[in-house]
Amino acid sequence: MLYAILKLIYRIGLRVFFRQLEVRRRDLMPQQGPLLIVSNHPNTFMDPVVIAAQLKQPVYFIAKSTVFGSSVQNWLLRKMHLIPIHRREDNPEQPVSNEEAFAAIFKALAQQKTLIIFPEGNSFNERRLRKIKTGTARIALSATADTGLDIQILPVGLNYTAPTRFRSSVFVNVGKPINVADYAEAYKTDGPAAVLALTEEIRQRLEKLTINTPTAEEDELARNIEAIYKEQLWDEVPPLATTYEKEFLLTKGIVRSINYFYRTQPERVAVIRQKLQNYMLQLHRLHLQDTLVGQGRKSVLWQFLRLTVYLVLGFPAYVFGLLHNYVPYIIPSKIARAVTHEEEWHAPIMLTAGIFTFPLAYTSEVWLLSQVWQPATAAILLYLLSLPLSGFFALHYWSILKHTQGHWTLLRLFSKRQLLVEDLRRQQEELRLDLEQARQEYLREINLHQKSA
Repeated sequence: MLYAILKLIYRIGLRVFFRQLEVRRRDLMPQQGPLLIVSNHPNTFMDPVVIAAQLKQPVYFIAKSTVFGSSVQNWLLRKMHLIPIHRREDNPEQPVSNEEAFAAIFKALAQQKTLIIFPEGNSFNERRLRKIKTGTARIALSATADTGLDIQILPVGLNYTAPTRFRSSVFVNVGKPINVADYAEAYKTDGPAAVLALTEEIRQRLEKLTINTPTAEEDELARNIEAIYKEQLWDEVPPLATTYEKEFLLTKGIVRSINYFYRTQPERVAVIRQKLQNYMLQLHRLHLQDTLVGQGRKSVLWQFLRLTVYLVLGFPAYVFGLLHNYVPYIIPSKIARAVTHEEEWHAPIMLTAGIFTFPLAYTSEVWLLSQVWQPATAAILLYLLSLPLSGFFALHYWSILKHTQGHWTLLRLFSKRQLLVEDLRRQQEELRLDLEQARQEYLREINLHQKSA
């Protein structure tokens, strides 16, 4: 019962927290077990919540033993379907025994249940897949050998646009299930080799479903290329793909090309990377977006006037939304920063805190209105409806305000620093030309490789 209630609450919370939550190939998700779901782990507690919310059946979670504590806490976590597993790195001085955990896992699988495992072991707020540990493969193969169960492993890739930011987006990329029975015979003859082979397949599947930039340097380069060049590539992806699927496919292509040129022409990559850094730093200092740089004065002026009219007309609604939503909005952020300095935990803490702060705030505001003015029931209901709607409007208004500031900055530069605008345009044009030439070379190489294969 507790799990069902929490699942419903978090489903609602996810729809509020994320601007867009898109699931690709949802039809590949089995509706019953025995099933092991494996995923990358960029966003701590948010990751199992996002995955479990997409499944109809109850889900059990393999969690490191350090999250367990007092008897009350242990009871609560078990009611939430958490199964503790001991790891050597959590307590190097103590012998590790997971007999109880493995027994609980095997029992859950024998009862046709679904479990989530994060085979990287730890959560990292990075766009890369860490080393996959062998525990998942050992569990799956041992359970298959001991019980004869037809266990499947479902790979799921989680791709966040900004893991720690409210109203960001997440793209859930579901892969084709792996049949553990395919490795059963190999496991009987050479268990360690079969475990390594299944672990490698899990790694390969997850790599295809996620964005993987091997280093922070390559990730920065990929993000900068996305910022100034992705629009030029929009027609290269399947037209029927959804927006976030297109974003994913384009970023995957950019990362693959970067890897290719790092191997073949590292000096060229270094030059382009430095030029991109310089250009993006200038934009950051001027509070400008790349999309504005190439536009003419009349276009920027017209957009500025249109946005200004919107801001003027929408200001009263913005103030209303701000007054009614700022406190429950800011408290979760304050709590997250007070509780931990680890960015990976900010989003799930904000989500959990917001589940309480917004209903409490709205209840208090409705109660206060009813006590002061004693309006009709219909008026109270309309007021209650206006609270979340005005909150979303306030967020949108703030985004438009920041966007308008960029237009105003560029208009001022047109008047006072025309040479700077021309220099930014020159840099933008050179960079896009460099990237287009690199793209054409990369495509030629890919075509040659495919023809010779």
